Amino acid sequence: MLRSFDLFIGNARESGERVNYRDVQRSGFTLLEVTLVLLLLSVVLVVALPRFRDRDRAELLAHAHRLELTFRYLRNQAILSGVAYRLHFDLDQQRYWAALDEAGTMDLAQFVSEVGTLARGVRLGETVLIADVSLPLQGIKVAQGSIFTVFYPDGSIEPVVIHLVTHREAHTMWFDPRAQRLRGKSGYWEPSYGT
Repeated sequence: MLRSFDLFIGNARESGERVNYRDVQRSGFTLLEVTLVLLLLSVVLVVALPRFRDRDRAELLAHAHRLELTFRYLRNQAILSGVAYRLHFDLDQQRYWAALDEAGTMDLAQFVSEVGTLARGVRLGETVLIADVSLPLQGIKVAQGSIFTVFYPDGSIEPVVIHLVTHREAHTMWFDPRAQRLRGKSGYWEPSYGT
């Protein structure tokens, strides 16, 4: 930088031009400008990198949210149609799907049109697994095989606890009978249903 400055001044003196030192000094970035840019880049990286790194957590929460919406939807469908639904969990295949509680209570085509993709089932990803599902009032806890919970036409649902896990963390989903909805909380724990 010093050499180019000397050449600029030398060329200006040889041609007889007057050297304007302000123009020479403004030809680059100041230390303050470079520092501010580096500071802004570091703040963006500190905020953005953890979100990109923790994709497992994002997928875990996405599956928990989808399961919560599934519970809400099946409860509403049971009330509106007057037919009981089941939500089956297959822990060996890591999937869940909706079915009618009693065969013959509804036309199969009507059922599929009402519940859509839930009739085919939802498969969890490779990073998120269903660790276990329990029906606390019946004293049943399943970590392998399959289990189901029932959504009754009066709006009630069998209390159920679902544990979703990744290789780093767990998320507990449980049916809250007072609020009549599925709730979620980080960590692996067993809610009390007064049993």
